[in-house]
Amino acid sequence: MKVILQLVLFLVLSTTIQAFSTTNIQYLYGDFSGNSGFDTIKGGKHTVTLENFSTNRYGDFFGFADFTFADERFATSDKSSDVYVELSPRISLSKTSERDLSFWFVKDLYLAAQYNRQLHKFKDFEAWLYGIGSDLNIKGLDVLGLNFYKKEKNFGSSTYQLSANYISNNIFNTNFTLNGFTDWTGQDFLSQNKLLYKLNYSPLSSKVYLGTEWHYYRVKDSDVKSNVLQAVIMVAW
Repeated sequence: MKVILQLVLFLVLSTTIQAFSTTNIQYLYGDFSGNSGFDTIKGGKHTVTLENFSTNRYGDFFGFADFTFADERFATSDKSSDVYVELSPRISLSKTSERDLSFWFVKDLYLAAQYNRQLHKFKDFEAWLYGIGSDLNIKGLDVLGLNFYKKEKNFGSSTYQLSANYISNNIFNTNFTLNGFTDWTGQDFLSQNKLLYKLNYSPLSSKVYLGTEWHYYRVKDSDVKSNVLQAVIMVAW
């Protein structure tokens, strides 16, 4: 199964025909003092995120890389820096079949895959996810994607994951934008949601966003929890 996923990932990423592409870089800072894998032993954490979304003749692709730096060190290791990468290609069943598969509030259906990698002190963490996805048409949201995966990891037990990503632009006809994602498994729950204000005083500042992110993480049947507000600046192109 891993070989098949690697092939699918290569095919989607190697296509040079892009209908749409957008990239951004973000800087986030917040006080992550706590006991989860996201937290620091004391004090704040700086995160630089590089993010891309694109569509192509076969489907779409979303990926990001987080480069994190703790003021002291992380709660679960003696490291003070970390890298996490997530790649999420999807193959559109409508595009590949050349048929309109929309129905009710469902705009499209996908074969979905995802690759996660994080650098750890003792052993790098890797996860391969595969399943089905959809784009939904919900009033008030410009984007709502829902994906259901089987998640296999290089350590720990395999599980299932339900992931939602969403964007609402120009809230109440203002320059505010809400975007984020939520991942839920039988073991944990993670949600990160940004409220951003788009500057519009010059050609450059129209691509600059300022705001905050609410990061919430919880492990089932434990006291492991992370609940943090971060300051955010984002530049998109």
